[in-house]
Amino acid sequence: MNGRRLIALLGTMSCLCLLTGCQTDDESDTAGGSSTQVVSSTQVVLDAATRTGTLQVGSRPIEAASTEISTLPSLPNDTEIPSPNPPVDVTEIDMTDHEGFTRITYRFDGNGPVFWKTEYVSEAIRAGDSTVVDVGSRSILQVDLMGVRSDPSLVSAPLDGTNITRMESAGTNDTILQSFVGTFQTRPAYTVSTSDSPSLLTIDIPAAGN
Repeated sequence: MNGRRLIALLGTMSCLCLLTGCQTDDESDTAGGSSTQVVSSTQVVLDAATRTGTLQVGSRPIEAASTEISTLPSLPNDTEIPSPNPPVDVTEIDMTDHEGFTRITYRFDGNGPVFWKTEYVSEAIRAGDSTVVDVGSRSILQVDLMGVRSDPSLVSAPLDGTNITRMESAGTNDTILQSFVGTFQTRPAYTVSTSDSPSLLTIDIPAAGN
């Protein structure tokens, strides 16, 4: 397993967690100075570029007013404290061919942030178990989704489209879903789009010559 890649992945997740309270591309100022929410954003990714972002699924957690607590009640030894932000569910991964491009769509359900990262890699090495994934392509686009969980049956079947050789996805642990997309072209300038309602992340892979 390429340990540096997994460390970089976890480091990206930590950095993005710190940025969730900051203004994102989905927020813009109106002429009157107030802020309005835009439901989608798009990034055109140039050759060999790495992109990261955050998608808020569902409602943001409500921050309770701070209270001063002198002592906390003790908990039994077998009591588990639930996480305040459980992972978001990946409910569907599909691929559709359109004129001039193939679209990969991830659909989400739940409440919480999803941190995503896309980059071209020289070799498809699965984080966690060092499995090398063969997608038979000129280039490999790696897609990492962090803060999510998925049913194994959802990602067990590989997908293929007109403009990609093969796509395979798998959960590497309880909070990371990893996909490898093989392309017929050498590092095409793909497009990443997100939508808040419904909660989607889409990746468009262009046809050769586009």
